[in-house]
Amino acid sequence: MLGQVMSKLSGGVGFLGSVLIVMGLVNLGMSLKDGAQGGGGQLAGAIAMIVGGGVIVGAAVYFGTLDTSWAG
Repeated sequence: MLGQVMSKLSGGVGFLGSVLIVMGLVNLGMSLKDGAQGGGGQLAGAIAMIVGGGVIVGAAVYFGTLDTSWAG
């Protein structure tokens, strides 16, 4: 039972992380199209969004590999 919950949870969190990566890439493309006139602040925010999404996806993969056999 706990294994199924962890599988569903890791899938959902992985999806949200993937959405964050895609939104970061869109933000990066828009800031590069505009020539990064804001002094690089928009560029840094887009890169931070991409990295944050990657960290979330990595955490979801890790939680999906946890051993829950002790729960019954």
